[in-house]
Amino acid sequence: MGHCHNCQGATHVCASTVPIFASLGTSELLEINSLIQSAEYAKGELLFVEGDTSTHLYIVQSGQVKLYSVSPDGRQQILRILKAGEFFGELALFQETKQYCFAEAMEESSLCLLGQADFQNLLQEKPSVALALLQAMSARLFQAERFIGDLTLKTVEERLISWLLMKAQTGVKVHNGARISLELSREELAHLLGTTIETVSRRLSSLQAEGLLTLSGHRSIVIRDLGRLEALLARS
Repeated sequence: MGHCHNCQGATHVCASTVPIFASLGTSELLEINSLIQSAEYAKGELLFVEGDTSTHLYIVQSGQVKLYSVSPDGRQQILRILKAGEFFGELALFQETKQYCFAEAMEESSLCLLGQADFQNLLQEKPSVALALLQAMSARLFQAERFIGDLTLKTVEERLISWLLMKAQTGVKVHNGARISLELSREELAHLLGTTIETVSRRLSSLQAEGLLTLSGHRSIVIRDLGRLEALLARS
């Protein structure tokens, strides 16, 4: 487990960056300051493993965390990737349950942890936070259901194109396209899309050969024609 300590000054910043706490004022954020602990994790360090007892809400203060499951033959399937300001572990706040997946720091990361009882009290005292949590969980349910549909109904290339189009929404716009930065390695992207690194590399090379994108090293992709890419997915 990463080094854990009282968050103090950093917690106010941590809580204020999370959408579910957006309704709280400065004094209220300071109130929960004493309830939160912070923990530092090195790249590759596990926050918890499948089967561990769930006891906290985790808030990513800095860095990046992936949630994933592992098949009996050792294949990894990434379920979600969380960045600064995002949270996970909320299921433990409402029921006695075990962790259903693994959580691993993808880079050096700082997390803020809020205990089950403290967060339940906060939800009872602050209905606006409870409503925001429901909205966030509803959005996640929608994303999870779409993700399941993609894994079961779409081909690997279709899943890859969907992911590229999603990334392009926040990428740097260029003529007819966008430049996107990849936080994931080829292997991690394969684990997210439910395939192998070889297949991801072949599909990216194929899209490049068709003039739809240009690979710029391992961490950047320029999508040359968003319209053609969208049309390719629409025809699938």
